[in-house]
Amino acid sequence: MGQSVQLTAVPLDAHGTPLAGRAIAWATSDSSVATVTSGQVAGLAPGRATITATSEGRSGASNVTVTAPGGNVPDPTLLPEATPAQAPLTALYDLLHVPALAPGQSYLDPTTGATIYRLTSATFPTTSADWGHDYAEGGDEIGLPYRDSTRAVLVHGDDGYWLVDFTPGAGVTNGRPLTGGFAPVHDQAFAFSTNPATPWYAYVSNGSSVLRLDVRTMTEAPGDGWPVANEPEAVWLQQSERDGLFVWMRGQSGPTVVGYEPATGTLKAYSDSGIDEPRIDRAGRYVGLTMARPSEALYLWDWSADSIVWRTGGDPGIPFIHVASLADRWYGVDWNMAPPYQYVVFDPVTRSATRLGGPTNSGDEYGNGNWIQHPANLNDQWALFSHFEGLAPPAGDGWLAPGGMVFVTANGQRRLLGHPYTTITEAASYALASFVRLSSDGRYAMFTSDMNGSGRTDVFLVRVP
Repeated sequence: MGQSVQLTAVPLDAHGTPLAGRAIAWATSDSSVATVTSGQVAGLAPGRATITATSEGRSGASNVTVTAPGGNVPDPTLLPEATPAQAPLTALYDLLHVPALAPGQSYLDPTTGATIYRLTSATFPTTSADWGHDYAEGGDEIGLPYRDSTRAVLVHGDDGYWLVDFTPGAGVTNGRPLTGGFAPVHDQAFAFSTNPATPWYAYVSNGSSVLRLDVRTMTEAPGDGWPVANEPEAVWLQQSERDGLFVWMRGQSGPTVVGYEPATGTLKAYSDSGIDEPRIDRAGRYVGLTMARPSEALYLWDWSADSIVWRTGGDPGIPFIHVASLADRWYGVDWNMAPPYQYVVFDPVTRSATRLGGPTNSGDEYGNGNWIQHPANLNDQWALFSHFEGLAPPAGDGWLAPGGMVFVTANGQRRLLGHPYTTITEAASYALASFVRLSSDGRYAMFTSDMNGSGRTDVFLVRVP
């Protein structure tokens, strides 16, 4: 509400060739919700409206959702249900001229109408051939609003890590590098606060300690259990809700995982030579350990009891890897079965792993569960799954919204947020894959895209309705 977005209508001939110089008439289904003038849509009141463009008897339409500022919880049910027919619409995407957008400008996803903002460019926040962000799961790389509606976002370019400020309706500003003691020692060594009471804090592992940073002043904020010294390479840094329990791994390949409770200064460590990656329980008790040996197994560390309380067999069973971390739940994909695969849920309380049905949106996928939620039924928590190997998986396997960003619940919801439109593959550049991840309030998701093979990659934010 109070914001605007520019729609573009392109008349096409019978062969799909754009027609120049044709008059276009614009209309809205509900002028009390949204108005439209020459394609510029203004949000007036909460609700939904259909914007229609008509030229010479032919029409195109886009659904627009207007939400009240602040206070509202994101609602993925406002998005279309995911179906196998929702492949990337590359021709329509190319007509949006996304590579020509300036940082802070937006476009609407061709399938869902979700608003997507460009954050970076060849010259913002500094000169860089490419911009990207870290691996899909782990700590938050989108901060909570720390000044009115402005939030900080972490991106990395040719010369390291930067913070940029994003303000809905105003764009992106205030690019500042993370240097010196604030430079992350590696990827997955930075996390914004998940506590709405302290949205201006972030946490960084700098090669000697894990410290707290105030993004307003770009100064260290000691106290309340920070910094934690003698941690030379704390990676996979992530935390539960309200910054209650932090988890990291000492070194990229372990073998030690740390759980730290800053309120009490309590630090516990668990070591096993087979550890690959840790996953936090957002409710703040359990740590799921993805194991390299046994391959793709889950070792469940009960941090409170300081003991391993559950082990799964891993490959060829249900794999615990690339999962989304929720409160007392992890969602994943069973890619050890015949495709098309099924989503799965791991429950640390009942110590069970259950298939949720398929098809999934990919086999080369990552789940993200940074959105901290409190539904009455924990199986109604939303996770976001994304494909990372090019535009879409190979055809013929009946994928759900192939290549898309799909919201999933254990209770059966499947909603499409949009497509990243990146052609990057793991072989070309694993570090620049899309790696979609949510903010802890669920309002935004970030991804990297080469804009359908434009020759460079940039970082984008998509607003969850």
